[in-house]
Amino acid sequence: MPRLFVTREQIGEGTLVVEGDPARHLAGPLRVRPGELILVVDDSGLEHGVQIASVERARVTGSIVWSRAASGEPRLRLDVIQGLVREIDEVVAALAEVGAAGIRPFVAVRSVTRPDPERAVTRHRRWGEIAREAAELAHRGAIPRVASLTDLAAALAELQEGTRILACMVDAAAPLARLEVDAARPAALVVGPEGGLDPAEVACLETAGAEMVHLGPRVLPARRAALVAAGILLGRAGDLDNGR
Repeated sequence: MPRLFVTREQIGEGTLVVEGDPARHLAGPLRVRPGELILVVDDSGLEHGVQIASVERARVTGSIVWSRAASGEPRLRLDVIQGLVREIDEVVAALAEVGAAGIRPFVAVRSVTRPDPERAVTRHRRWGEIAREAAELAHRGAIPRVASLTDLAAALAELQEGTRILACMVDAAAPLARLEVDAARPAALVVGPEGGLDPAEVACLETAGAEMVHLGPRVLPARRAALVAAGILLGRAGDLDNGR
């Protein structure tokens, strides 16, 4: 069943109106037809069953059949602070699918990829679109927030107070897979770029009170490590215990 994120402004008295690109997506690739049921999630945290009433090329309308609190979100609020890699678009999509609440790319000292200042706004907008589309496909209850590109210190400073910071390091002593996790306490994973974190960045993490953890005996590429780490952490928090 198609799932779509909408705003409260798109929902009237028991009705829904979708226009523009989202409507074209429903009418085109998703091929919705009058009488079908779709799910929409609004920005207040409610999801609605909507029976399609009319389908035009750039406008779709429907009637709300039922409403309830949105499902699909982990109990653990998880931010992922990811060193910039070539495949950052792929990383953003994967983290949005697995359940990250926030994605914070940063330019690491050893990042091979370097941002083009002239494209910064466009890239950030693109990451938001990727996160939205991935969250819809994964049947999330909210769109993950993708922060603007920054450095590690700034990304750490933006975390919610009391967040548990876990830095993924190949030579760390503690396995992430054995960590006791309190789902009520926000957590943040830090993953470096291809070349790992610089000593100054490690010192920055230590100053912030980060715990150093490893992901097992195999060395994962930077573009995969965050997804594996997020899955492990959400599993430890009990988020993977139940199906849909």
